[in-house]
Amino acid sequence: MGGVGVPNILSFSRLSRIVSDIKVRADVTRTEATTGRREDITAAMKGDVGGAHLLKKAIDDTKSFQSLLALGQNRSQRTQSALALLGIDAVRIGAETLGASGRNDTQALVSLAADARGAISSIFSALNTTDGGRALFGGDVTDRPPLVAPEQLLADIELIMAGATDATDVQTQLDFYFNDPSGGFATSIYQGGLNKSPAVAISPGIRVDVSATAADQPIKDLIRGLAAIATNSFAPFADKSGVVDYGATTALGADTSITDLRAVIGVGQARIGAAISRHEAEGTILTSLFNEMTGRDQFEAASELQLLESQLEASYLLTARLARLTIADFIR
Repeated sequence: MGGVGVPNILSFSRLSRIVSDIKVRADVTRTEATTGRREDITAAMKGDVGGAHLLKKAIDDTKSFQSLLALGQNRSQRTQSALALLGIDAVRIGAETLGASGRNDTQALVSLAADARGAISSIFSALNTTDGGRALFGGDVTDRPPLVAPEQLLADIELIMAGATDATDVQTQLDFYFNDPSGGFATSIYQGGLNKSPAVAISPGIRVDVSATAADQPIKDLIRGLAAIATNSFAPFADKSGVVDYGATTALGADTSITDLRAVIGVGQARIGAAISRHEAEGTILTSLFNEMTGRDQFEAASELQLLESQLEASYLLTARLARLTIADFIR
């Protein structure tokens, strides 16, 4: 039996290494043909990768800002939508209450008191709106509804009405209840935070506030006015016109203030929208620069991949032929 041909074995070993190298190159080229980006950035840039890393960080920062801005934009839009609901019934109730009071229409005032109760319930529901499980109107406390049940507030105001001596006394007590830090609204009704929600960062070091809380003055005034209308029948004195007129004018004035609040938030929304457009443009430019530094022409990569696959196929055929020759040498 003859010895195994050493040249054949050496050729087989060298060819195996070549095949392995072609497979690695083909895998890399296949990925580059798909992604349009070089796998080995260090080699592509001859070791000078500092600029590429800085660009990549800038791109990632821009994407992070865009994500936060999108969340802020969505949250501000939800806030605007909720605020828009607050005055829908309040304006009508306030205007009709003034009219009914002026003509001393007791039956209409009773009906409007019931409407005011319903409006308060709707307002509480709107102010307890959440976004992604986080309370919109709770300030920096977002893990619970900012307001308790509206029935609690109405019960408190009914007691105030029942103990008041006249319309002026009602106004004084309601002012304390809603506006004093030790009043019932702050201690029993509002359970959100003392501070507003964090402002939205539109660029490094620049933030805009597009939030509102259920304890903002215009919102408290709206609830205060409607509550006076809703509970006026509990007042023990005969002439309740001062109470309902006070409630109606307070509610109407609050609606105007809420419109002003929405305008302020709208300005912030516009700045967020402009920031989104700016960061998108910056991201496009930075990505283009990064692609110029690290990109791979996908058509070129596909052509190279086709060539490598042809070489790989030929190498497999040659490997199989050498294997047969080696076995033949062995059995001779």
